Amino acid sequence: MHKSPAKLILLSLCFQGLTLVPALAQAVVPADGRVGVPMNAATPSTTADAAAAAPSAAPANVTSYVLGPEDQITVRVFAADDIADKPVQIDNDGSVTLPMIGTVHAAGLTVEQLEDNLVIAYKKYFKDPQVTVQVNDFRSQPVSVAGNVTTPGVVQLRGNRNLMEVIGQAGGLRADAGDSVLITRNLSQGPIPVAGAFTDPTGKYSVAHINIRTIMSGKDPEANIQIKPHDVITVPRARLVYVLGNVGRPGGYVMTENENMSITQAIALAGGWDKTAALSSARVLRADGGPTREQIPANVKKIMENKAPDLQLRPDDILFVPNSLTKQVSARGVEAAIGIGTGLLIWK
Repeated sequence: MHKSPAKLILLSLCFQGLTLVPALAQAVVPADGRVGVPMNAATPSTTADAAAAAPSAAPANVTSYVLGPEDQITVRVFAADDIADKPVQIDNDGSVTLPMIGTVHAAGLTVEQLEDNLVIAYKKYFKDPQVTVQVNDFRSQPVSVAGNVTTPGVVQLRGNRNLMEVIGQAGGLRADAGDSVLITRNLSQGPIPVAGAFTDPTGKYSVAHINIRTIMSGKDPEANIQIKPHDVITVPRARLVYVLGNVGRPGGYVMTENENMSITQAIALAGGWDKTAALSSARVLRADGGPTREQIPANVKKIMENKAPDLQLRPDDILFVPNSLTKQVSARGVEAAIGIGTGLLIWK
């Protein structure tokens, strides 16, 4: 009779302990608060780590990639210990030498097509060969990117790439890049498929100007054409107007394509003038093809009061607004300031 209450108490405690097990199990979670992840699992701690862990945009093995001379590949035959999976380079004649089967043609084939051909070749030695081809180094599809990009030079196509992707491989556009890019393509690969493309005087190349700003703004996505091997992409410098002196933001200002810029517009872009500016003594320095610049008086005070016409600026013009203590300024002095001007900003 006295033992029954004790047994009931023990059973009650055991039951409560069992109900606590799920709660304790849920309490043991990783530091990032996710449930169901093993404690020893590697989890990205930052967005950058997560991006690094993601697969790259151009994987090492691209089945649709067209192989060519100087590409470096690795051929693996599953369960074939006698075949070393060492990288080999495709020769200039388009062939590659492989263990057991000797010389085979590779250039002009996609990775997938070469794999199919190698399966047939290795069937002489293996019942059901499983062959994979990996591209270790892409060298056969160069594209030259010159001009105002971050890292001009030669980039390698890895599969199908459009204009924006190739410019991205070159580090992207610089701040002083122009609106249009020039693409030159050997006609053996066909003409460039955009309106306005023309054949150069030699009859060997297709040439086209493409407005990259309309691609970036989404106004003309079809102009983001596929780039071919050996294309030459030239990104010219933008047409700039320089505003220097006693203004809010001195620097170079981009003139977009087919757009003029007046003195009042240039000063507005430069953030106006400060209290010490001598508006009536401003001038435009314009290149005349020689070693010096023509000085054109520009009385900004009268222009703002609508007592003088608003002068239209040209590319590479320098609008200089002196302070009240500097009434005279030489063109050479202003050009020297631009030459020194590693700190000059390019404003868009």
